[in-house]
Amino acid sequence: MDDITYIRRTLELAEQGAGLTSPGAMVGAVVVKNGEIIGEGFYTYDGLYHAEVLALGEAEQDARGATVYTSLEPCSHHGRTPPCVKALIGAGVARVVTAMQDPNPEVNGAGLKMLREAGIQVESGILEEEARRLNEAFITYKTRNRPFGILKLAMTLDGKIATRKGESRWITSEESRAAAHRLRHRCDAVITGSGTFLADKPQLTDRSGLPRRRPLLRIVLDRRNRIQDFDGGMLFRDSLEALVRELYSREIQSFLLECGPDLAFNALRAGIIDKLVVFVAPKILGGREIPAIGGEGMDKLSEAIALEGWTIQTAGPDVMLTAYVHRDH
Repeated sequence: MDDITYIRRTLELAEQGAGLTSPGAMVGAVVVKNGEIIGEGFYTYDGLYHAEVLALGEAEQDARGATVYTSLEPCSHHGRTPPCVKALIGAGVARVVTAMQDPNPEVNGAGLKMLREAGIQVESGILEEEARRLNEAFITYKTRNRPFGILKLAMTLDGKIATRKGESRWITSEESRAAAHRLRHRCDAVITGSGTFLADKPQLTDRSGLPRRRPLLRIVLDRRNRIQDFDGGMLFRDSLEALVRELYSREIQSFLLECGPDLAFNALRAGIIDKLVVFVAPKILGGREIPAIGGEGMDKLSEAIALEGWTIQTAGPDVMLTAYVHRDH
């Protein structure tokens, strides 16, 4: 097997940390010697030990002279645990291959530099795009000092989220709803507006059945003081920009916005949304009411919020579209 195969395995291992690593990164590591995997590990925040240390622990003395593959650059600083770089040097590994450099300003290439200075062969950038997508929330959190924002929409083919009389359950399929819960599972907070909360009474919970280390923070934006109590949740009455600052101060790495058309537009225009996930049902409702995205709208085509990086999947009979907000808007 080649470097790409082993790096792909580190990404698979890292994925097992979904919901269990925030505010840290999802990381997987593999130790290979003589063409065989002799150690594996993936990081979870409560498990404390980093993926490299866990993989070296499985390999034991056989790690000497081996190649270690990681989905993220090994850390070089002393945080909750000693630097992984020192563990790799101490184990006597011959080569380290990583998918991407750590965007954390405390690392950001320093780990790779230390390894090279210790005489270890280092390569970086294998399957980097996949690695960056895996840790897109962590990267935004560390480099932009704010949480990664996802806007989720569920609509008909003609862009409606409800009938003209307000009926909305269910626009999309059971498979789409299950996928939406898996999306909630990957986030630290879920947010809606007071209008949606009063009309639909959503639970705003993670019902994926998957383990998570922190309870999902449930938030209702209520700037008009329409709600007096939200049991077990958070009512927020300030601006979207203030909300993002508050979430960052609480070490919220990512949030999912599920809301009505006006709040969806305002969040996009405010620049707090990084990614859209849109479930499109093969149905047509017609009418002028209740579009997926509303608000004031733009006056000129040149003002349109551009999207990039489209991917398309299916969820039962529905289509699941994912795209990223182009940051030059």
